[in-house]
Amino acid sequence: MNLKRISLAVFTTLLAGPLAAQDCPSDQRAFEHLGGTTCIPNTAERVIGLHDQSVTLTLIELGAPVVGSHGRAADDGSIYMRAVDLLFGYDFENAGIAYVGQFDQLDYEAMAALQPDLIIGREWEREQEDQLNAIAPTVFIPESSEDPFVFSRGIADAVGMLDEWQAMHDVYQANLARATFALPQVQGATYSKLQGWDGKLEVYAGYGGLTKVLHDLGFERSNVGAEMAARGVAWGETVSPEVLPELEADYLFDTYTIAYGDTLAAPFARLNEVVPNWCSYLAACEAGRYIVLPREYSTGFSFGQLNMLLQMITTNVANTPAIKG
Repeated sequence: MNLKRISLAVFTTLLAGPLAAQDCPSDQRAFEHLGGTTCIPNTAERVIGLHDQSVTLTLIELGAPVVGSHGRAADDGSIYMRAVDLLFGYDFENAGIAYVGQFDQLDYEAMAALQPDLIIGREWEREQEDQLNAIAPTVFIPESSEDPFVFSRGIADAVGMLDEWQAMHDVYQANLARATFALPQVQGATYSKLQGWDGKLEVYAGYGGLTKVLHDLGFERSNVGAEMAARGVAWGETVSPEVLPELEADYLFDTYTIAYGDTLAAPFARLNEVVPNWCSYLAACEAGRYIVLPREYSTGFSFGQLNMLLQMITTNVANTPAIKG
């Protein structure tokens, strides 16, 4: 069974139903995840997150006791936790969270020194499964293209904070209902997610939390995005600039990166590098329905990011010209 694509119903059954037979100490419980069944603390007290923007951000949002996290290095050599700094103002100094390495450069000695009782990662970190389990029980949380909430709910379950997760989920649903009421014009409206990067045109079938919020609001992918999704493309592809006119949609979405010092004008300029005067080829852009959002808010699935996306999309759409038709 491919757990990465497991349906929400089946995954929920796995969490709620009997797990594979495994004896655990009285202060631990059996937890089913991508690596099998692992005994983890009933109540974790020292947790390491193996990805800043997805795992660590979710843990912090839940209020879990995080002692270490994967991070990134800025151009000046400083290290930071992407999106965590933006949403919470936390860094490795003021949050009491230790730096444990970057992609493919995890610092196992630093992890061991923190004496964690639980390590949480994604499917991508399973290549280091043996080294991680030698430090502390490690679980790898599955993701679902059918329902992105499977991932954050799985993290919440691992740290015993499902009640906190449910409360935040309820707030998001209430905010979604208000935004949907405010934007009746987007029901069935099409969108394309595109960007210029290094002189190339990139198109996206999915873009993390942005895709979820757009679909929750009632938007639908344009033909190119829908075809990519049908082929199983989870994120995006580099395409020929000649494809640009085929990206026509009611709305166009692009992103800029706060961490890289981007400005709101940078994405438009990058597309101009790919196709000079690109905006004239797409009626939605000429009409003023090209919307640029911060990437740090757009790719993740934390409730803070999703709620902020609801606000930004609502504000931007409400201030763009109406769709003619």
